[in-house]
Amino acid sequence: VFDKGYCDYNWWHQIDQTGSFFVTRLKKNANLKRVENLKKEDVAEFIEADESVLFAKKYLSTRRPNLYRDQAVRRIQVRRDDHETPLVLVTNDFSRSAEEIAGLYKQRWQIELFFKWIKQNLKLKRYFGFSENAVRLQIYSALITYLLLHLYQRRSGGSGSISSFVIRLAHTLFERPSSIEHLEHRRQKRTEQKAAQGCLLL
Repeated sequence: VFDKGYCDYNWWHQIDQTGSFFVTRLKKNANLKRVENLKKEDVAEFIEADESVLFAKKYLSTRRPNLYRDQAVRRIQVRRDDHETPLVLVTNDFSRSAEEIAGLYKQRWQIELFFKWIKQNLKLKRYFGFSENAVRLQIYSALITYLLLHLYQRRSGGSGSISSFVIRLAHTLFERPSSIEHLEHRRQKRTEQKAAQGCLLL
């Protein structure tokens, strides 16, 4: 399941030839030829169209031959209440229902939102290693750091966003607190230490 930024008919054909399924979005200028209507009567209302289509382009933009030209794919049009334009999906999976295909693509969006949250909150701009283990370790370290900061913010009664809390924490990390309670606590601690020193308890 991937976004329309990875629009490559020959790559889709390779996925199909390995016996795997794909679900993605179609571009607006996709040249299609309708073969058969697959929409059932008991389908959900948000499924506007479900049909079998062929890619009409003989060649791709780089003058490569379109290997997926003579093989049918499935086009599903999904209504979105929060958008004016519908979502147009394409897949080589003819066994699942149209609702299931739409649900798969919706799950992909949750992954996109998770990566967006990682970029905004964990500040992972550059990776120090590119192996799977190195990337996992850096993401885990960033997540643990974020959770510790979040826990510290809650216990200290801090308000506002976690990013503003981190900025305040960075500026005051090496400053001594000047509250009356803290000064009183320090005086009491010194008195106890002096008494302990006098009694040779240290």
